[in-house]
Amino acid sequence: MPRPKGSQNKLTSEVKEKLQTLIEGVVDTLDITEMTIDQKLKLLQITSQHILPRLKSVLTEKVKDEDLPLFMD
Repeated sequence: MPRPKGSQNKLTSEVKEKLQTLIEGVVDTLDITEMTIDQKLKLLQITSQHILPRLKSVLTEKVKDEDLPLFMD
């Protein structure tokens, strides 16, 4: 019998919880004062992809520039 629509997969929930615990443990052991600038930048680069929302690409329409008169009567 399949699980009801919209219910969470039990295995996925358990894996997410274990990963969350593991990540929190690793982050708690990081000593930022001992990291090089390159390591700090790499950490920011990787983590920001998961924290900040991604920007959707925006399609812009190229408008032909027209010469308009400076003064209109």
